[in-house]
Amino acid sequence: MTSVSTELSTKTQQAVADTQSALQCSGSEGRNGVMEEGPYKYIRDGNGKVSRVIRIGTRKSQLARIQTDSVADKLKELYPDVHLEIVAMSTIGDKILDTALSKIGEKSLFTKELENALEKNEVDLVVHSLKDLPTSLPAGFTIGAVLKRENPHDAVVLHPSNAGKTLDTLPEKSVIGTSSLRRAAQLKKRFPHLEFKDI
Repeated sequence: MTSVSTELSTKTQQAVADTQSALQCSGSEGRNGVMEEGPYKYIRDGNGKVSRVIRIGTRKSQLARIQTDSVADKLKELYPDVHLEIVAMSTIGDKILDTALSKIGEKSLFTKELENALEKNEVDLVVHSLKDLPTSLPAGFTIGAVLKRENPHDAVVLHPSNAGKTLDTLPEKSVIGTSSLRRAAQLKKRFPHLEFKDI
């Protein structure tokens, strides 16, 4: 978690500087004390204090929201005065539901729209599952923090006729369905007697 702390410390210092500028700027104030100046958003609380709003980009999926909420909770715990806004959006990978992702032929299926929003200053940071990131990040982008990993184990759901069996003891040429190339590659190596199909 140190990397989260270090990344936000820098961001918080910038936010303080931005806030001081905002106090001197002529940005128009909207409802609920929200102001915008250039690509940034600020909020004025009931005591007149102006703070930068940190916008966190994420996918709309339930898992993405759970991950993003955990990041936001950690940031609020470390920096209780920071105002956070979660900006959820759909990606190509979320929209194409009838084709195996490995057959779409597009990179960054779950990250491109978020990266575009980051590049256009529509969000200040984005939260990804590390497995969704391409091997090489686009120019100008960096991984600012990696959170402590949750339980990394996958689950296998077997047909009732295979109750009590494991992947080791399944009959030869039993078919395992998965939408993940990574899982299929790992399982093929460990269980060569099984077959794998996209779902």
